[in-house]
Amino acid sequence: MNDLIDQAEKDARPTVEFLALADELHSYILSFLPWQDILRCTSVCKALRQTYVSSSELQYIVELGGQRLLSVPIADFGNHTSVSQRLQLLRYKAHAWLQFNLHAYSFQPFSMQAQFYEVGISLADGHLYLWSRYYETEDSGNWAKIVPILPKPSQKTIERHWSPGSLCSVPNAHIVDVYMDPTQNLIAIAYTVNNDTLQEGRFYVELRALDGDHIHPQAAGQTLFLSVLTAQDNHDWFTITEVLKIKVLGRHLALQCSPVFDDPVGTTSRVIWWLQLWDWQHSTTSNCNLSDTMAHFRESIDFCFVGNDRLLMASDELKLYSIEDMSREPQLLACYSLPFPVASMRCHLPIDDIAHGSQMQMQAQQTLWTSDPEHRLLCYSTFRPSLVFVISTRLFFNLDSEHVGEKAVTIPWQNWGPTNTRVFPDSWKVWVSGNRVLLPFPAGTRSQYRLHMMDFSPLAVERRQGLGRVVREPSATEIHKQGKTLITSLPYVEVVSDIVFDSVELIGMWVDRDRIYLAKMMDPPEDNPEDRRMDQLKVIEMSVVDHS
Repeated sequence: MNDLIDQAEKDARPTVEFLALADELHSYILSFLPWQDILRCTSVCKALRQTYVSSSELQYIVELGGQRLLSVPIADFGNHTSVSQRLQLLRYKAHAWLQFNLHAYSFQPFSMQAQFYEVGISLADGHLYLWSRYYETEDSGNWAKIVPILPKPSQKTIERHWSPGSLCSVPNAHIVDVYMDPTQNLIAIAYTVNNDTLQEGRFYVELRALDGDHIHPQAAGQTLFLSVLTAQDNHDWFTITEVLKIKVLGRHLALQCSPVFDDPVGTTSRVIWWLQLWDWQHSTTSNCNLSDTMAHFRESIDFCFVGNDRLLMASDELKLYSIEDMSREPQLLACYSLPFPVASMRCHLPIDDIAHGSQMQMQAQQTLWTSDPEHRLLCYSTFRPSLVFVISTRLFFNLDSEHVGEKAVTIPWQNWGPTNTRVFPDSWKVWVSGNRVLLPFPAGTRSQYRLHMMDFSPLAVERRQGLGRVVREPSATEIHKQGKTLITSLPYVEVVSDIVFDSVELIGMWVDRDRIYLAKMMDPPEDNPEDRRMDQLKVIEMSVVDHS
């Protein structure tokens, strides 16, 4: 018995010695722990709890982790924002969104003479990015713009206008897609030289800087080259339609194509999609590609980057690939089965919340935090049936590293879907910002909608503080044509707007970390009621704190 007592006393000594240290050392030592362990330690010891309560640094670590954010070093050495100020800002931003105040707004005059549905529009870093590929006349297509929207006083802004014919340095190029990445000051332009190369499927990608007409300074070269042609040897017998899209994350650039081969005299129709990846900062060529055959519906596939070294291909199932080694084809890590076949899907990830920042972005926004790629949200929307799957990306990082390639496992829906997703029916629009999702739901009358803001961060669910409705219980979504019911249970906090919106108002809408943007449309002409053009932007501030 005495031996047990002696051993217990020895085991207790390190704890006593630790508590005898100064509070500053307690805080310093605890700061090396993950945020969950900080909370565990401070919940079982009064002294450590007091250390936590009096330490802005520890509270900031916990707040970042609970909101699934990463701290970002400040590139502007003149910025002296203290940790306590950062903590206050971070908490206020979370509460401001939960208050969902849609009453304080301003109008930004804006003219867009092209029809709204003919222009690709994205919003990030306080700028609108527009590109039109449609030709009404020889001088009207292939223009692009960058327009700053109500910038903060200290924010660096970019304002550009590429007139028709000036986007690409190659004369008379046929541009098929444009991707603007403000986080890296990059514009990527996919094009063909002429109609012959279009039929052959010979595409190129030009890399330039957003804030000038020069080659991007980090690019390995001005032009990226495909390693394979996209069309078939017998393309003369078929009508070929190309659907291309570019996406970029960090050093990775992907070009995905879904060519449809239609036999004009028969019933043959097939899609042989392909995707090529480049490490655009280190090489202009690449043999890292994927391809497969699917049904003729060409919009039945999409893709997105999940973190800096993973790629997700979305169709009737979700296929996760490792792209860490760019010297070979992507390695299949896992397949995630969906509960039933779907058609016309799209992956939604926020463009302005990615966890890699460029020097330009840091200096422009003095960024204090950014979302953690391993703890973000992926929204996967489908048209048939009309559903939105909100998926936690943590799912794609807890894998057995030994089962890759041909050994990769297929995970049934019931093993991954119910606990890692929340499914919403009949939502025709979706916006994602960090761990928040904005969805419109019918307000009881035809074409009238209320906006529902849902925050999926753990701290929002844990300490709601009277704002919004906490949803922890599972929800059942009826899929009538499939004869199935989906039970999903990813917890969230929901706040509903008190304003009812007409469906036309939601045609042009974007969300970033601080604001909601609504396009105010011009009245269409009587002879063309579908001609929708943007006249003004309504900018709704979700935070009134000026941290510029």
